Amino acid sequence: MNLVKVLPTLMFIYSMPSFAAEVSTAESTPTVSSITEKNLYGTWLCQHEVEEPNTKMSIKVNYKINYLANGQSNGSGYLFFKINGMPELKYSVTDNSTWALKGNELNIKSKDVNFKNVSHPELEALLNLKKILPATVNESGTIMALTQTTLKVKSASYGEMYTCGKVVTRS
Repeated sequence: MNLVKVLPTLMFIYSMPSFAAEVSTAESTPTVSSITEKNLYGTWLCQHEVEEPNTKMSIKVNYKINYLANGQSNGSGYLFFKINGMPELKYSVTDNSTWALKGNELNIKSKDVNFKNVSHPELEALLNLKKILPATVNESGTIMALTQTTLKVKSASYGEMYTCGKVVTRS
């Protein structure tokens, strides 16, 4: 796995909240009645970490996304790159997307993804990571479980399972 191959998955993670950084291989069968747009509405916290085994490069995502009833979503958060011999790089990320639910398939189309190196902007010219970070993303996943507080999605591109948690607001 290299950075270019893992970035579409990371962008899917931005759109798919993966709370508690849990990656599971266990399959579950959701009840059809629980897979509704209404259960996706609201704000979700996303945290996930991936390590490339050959280079030991790690990428960590901390992200918050809001799914709106009109099929739009917006999010913001941070993407952390750790490459051997380099300081950890922290990028702020914002995203505006559309989403659609068809059965248990969730499709995300990002219209506007913005990355900004906030930790070491002086290294940006040397590394030029921003050049390979995507400006738009189209991704899908199969919802394996969906409740009002939990979402488990299996990425269509990489087959990884992401467990998600919804932000509960108190009135």
